[in-house]
Amino acid sequence: MMDLVAFEAGAKKNCPIYEFLGLSVLEAENGVFKATIPNSKEAGNHIGIMHAGVLFSLGEFLGGLITARYLDNPRKFQPVVRDLKIDFKAPAMTDITATAYFSAEQGVEMNAKLEETGRYDFQQKAVLTDTNGTVVAETLGSYALRNFMG
Repeated sequence: MMDLVAFEAGAKKNCPIYEFLGLSVLEAENGVFKATIPNSKEAGNHIGIMHAGVLFSLGEFLGGLITARYLDNPRKFQPVVRDLKIDFKAPAMTDITATAYFSAEQGVEMNAKLEETGRYDFQQKAVLTDTNGTVVAETLGSYALRNFMG
């Protein structure tokens, strides 16, 4: 089981924008990954809805959460986002939660491929919903895991 409090603290230390935005990790077990950002002044735009960049950041964050949960050798391999597409569906006027799915079997495949080839690429969809369950955006991220630190 992943220590969500420790992971969230580390993410905020390494990427202070998450602290500024009030990001919280909600879930990272049984293939379900969730994080949320409150609708706050810091996350807002000029017309009082959540800023597009905040929604982008929330959707993209889940790729890192997934790899942190399943990566066997995080000192050797690190994830980076290669591309992220976002499709805005509705105004984000409340707190927003992003949800993605990545199974333990996919985690096993990821680690096997990393040990075999030193690289693993994957795409990850995230659905962003408001507190009423309305889908406000969907993201599709392309992630690369490599030994970027040498």
